Amino acid sequence: MSKKAVIQGEIHIFPIDRKSLMDRETDQFEALYCEGRSETISPHRHRNRYNLYVIGVLTLYLLYGTFSYIYSKLPLISGYDIEAQARDEGLLFDDNIDLEIHEIFDSYNTQTVNFTLVGLIILWALEFIYSFQVDTLSFVIPSLVSISTPIPIWMLPLVFGVLLPFVYFSLLVSYGNSGDRDETMARSIIEKCDEREHDSILILVGDKHVEPISEKFDEKGWEIEKQRTNNIIARIKRRLEFS
Repeated sequence: MSKKAVIQGEIHIFPIDRKSLMDRETDQFEALYCEGRSETISPHRHRNRYNLYVIGVLTLYLLYGTFSYIYSKLPLISGYDIEAQARDEGLLFDDNIDLEIHEIFDSYNTQTVNFTLVGLIILWALEFIYSFQVDTLSFVIPSLVSISTPIPIWMLPLVFGVLLPFVYFSLLVSYGNSGDRDETMARSIIEKCDEREHDSILILVGDKHVEPISEKFDEKGWEIEKQRTNNIIARIKRRLEFS
């Protein structure tokens, strides 16, 4: 009998794709594997760059927590918990299949890490210098419109400085991917399925991981059903990737 995996992509901050995955008949499936890792954050030899990266990770976790709280107050999806639903439906739930935070950082090319950080620091420095030239923030479209605001110009470098770790982390996650995470997640799931004798599973990962993980499963002879998210953010990112 051939092995089957349904791989659902999602934008992590929104629950709609999780609900879509679990709305199907789950009786034929044995387990749900979700993108995730342990909650341990280990030290690193590149302390300054890594610590800045970790601050960005923690900022993302804070955003996830905030949005989860907001969603929990919405009537249509109030209190939705995919882990609880999976266990209620008799599925084994496993969300420890991804690289650890320090391993993800190590997977990036060193030049990419350094270039990204230096570029952001230079951009912040230019904004800081510019803040001495004018008093308030203005938006100008040459020959069309000029809009002045009462917002002090020093707010620009202040806000960017606060968000710099998150921007640093986001750029590396989005554009520094070496494929190690896809390889690790696919291998981890397949090895666990072999150990647990699972032949039919559900997989929930970030949308950008769907295609490479599907290829790894296909190489191992699995029957794959891919479901890319219809979230507008993901559709825009996919369009930019192919343009």
